[in-house]
Amino acid sequence: MTPRETAAGEQRTGPWRPTWSPGSTRPGLPPLSAVHDVGDDYAFMAAALAAHTPARGRITVHPTPVAGAPASLAHDLLRALGKHLPLHGSPEAVAWAAQAEIAWRAAAAWMLALRIGHLVVTRAHRISSRHFEHLFALRELTGMRLTLLCHGPVPAALADVLPALAPEQVHTLTAARRVLAAAGPEPHTAGHFAWWQATAQFPPHPGEPCFWLSLRRKTSRADLEAASKRLNRTVLPLPAPGRFPPEPDEHTLFLAHRLHARIAHPVHAAALALRILTGRPPSQLPGPTAPPSDSRTPSGRPAQIPAWAAGLLQAAHCFGNLDRMRSEGPLRLSRTRKSRSTPTRR
Repeated sequence: MTPRETAAGEQRTGPWRPTWSPGSTRPGLPPLSAVHDVGDDYAFMAAALAAHTPARGRITVHPTPVAGAPASLAHDLLRALGKHLPLHGSPEAVAWAAQAEIAWRAAAAWMLALRIGHLVVTRAHRISSRHFEHLFALRELTGMRLTLLCHGPVPAALADVLPALAPEQVHTLTAARRVLAAAGPEPHTAGHFAWWQATAQFPPHPGEPCFWLSLRRKTSRADLEAASKRLNRTVLPLPAPGRFPPEPDEHTLFLAHRLHARIAHPVHAAALALRILTGRPPSQLPGPTAPPSDSRTPSGRPAQIPAWAAGLLQAAHCFGNLDRMRSEGPLRLSRTRKSRSTPTRR
């Protein structure tokens, strides 16, 4: 990271960026483990993949082979979190997914919102020095436990910085299994974020149903039939803005899974959720990183934030906080608890 220093002492100010240098490592971080699988024994890989249990705050990232672009490892991390990237060539992809800094910031926001405390990276002997820098910056930010699995000689890019990081060196399969199964500093609790594992077909098939969000009156069967005929696809109804129940019905559940699984940028996902919940056009919305209490329907009624949308807003808040970071150390996962619980109480 690149902190700015003040006369009062070292303090990090300004937006977070995925930059790091050996001299900036702070004490007290959770363990960094380097697992050495010199003989490329598949049992090590199998143990790492089996460790992928996001419900317990632990994910395994299997980097895309020979993908050296600065954003590629962030993309792999987003996929491990259950998020799909924009389709190649789409305007959204051009706008952010190819930009390494934004992709890493999106990954960091989801990591904080989902309270992921242990990240396992396989094939670490094949990733670039830039990717190591981004990973160590992410570790500094979140205070997560990081385990690197090298299936061959340690690359020079990693060997040069390991002395400054003082990692735990692991050389046997038994020890590797112990390290890989370790919990992070703040394990995920079952049911805390039930939507992380949302599934939705990707890419969507051409005839996939779309949704009708009524703004002024109750949707009739005739409305749905006319819309389906006009669009040449099935149109499903949704509750009116401000009337989404805490527990989603079948159609809302279908929509919620799409929002969680298909939109990898947390601010984009939260903005669309607010548009659906409030029925207000984007120009009238307070912004997905604003407090949910500012969100109202066209009639002025406060929009209730159901559980399926609260997590999206929490991730957007985490992303926004990366722009307003004033931190003296790692942005501990517990710091997001207040904003995480607020939407569900209102």
